[in-house]
Amino acid sequence: MNNAPYQYHHTVRLHEIDAAGILFHGQIFTINHNAHEEVMATAGLPVEQIIDNHPFSIPVVHTEADYIQPIRLGEQLTLSVYIQQIGNRSFTLKTMVDQVSKSGATKRRAEVTTVHVTIELVNGQAIPLPGPVRDALKHIPTL
Repeated sequence: MNNAPYQYHHTVRLHEIDAAGILFHGQIFTINHNAHEEVMATAGLPVEQIIDNHPFSIPVVHTEADYIQPIRLGEQLTLSVYIQQIGNRSFTLKTMVDQVSKSGATKRRAEVTTVHVTIELVNGQAIPLPGPVRDALKHIPTL
């Protein structure tokens, strides 16, 4: 098991902010999802491999975000992804979203929690976590 968090870097873009100049609340989920795609690829299970080679899918069934401080245009974000829980048919990821200043100081901006369930594509029923998913999750650090 790896103890170092997987980190994904993102710069806040103009199309992601609202009229108040801060990250539109729903954009945090898109940025978070991008981090999850990267972490799964790094862990050996890229999304395209799941789609092309496996009879299962891993949809998100619950998500929540806690916004700690406003996220503004141009900010450099580092998203650190962890396993919060692994169940028989699901797993929960916790992502810490930090703003990194030019001096290297970090400030927590948000925390995102997502619950993922493995389902059989044919009937949409939840299934036990397949071996490739369990193997990939071993590479993501736990909280």
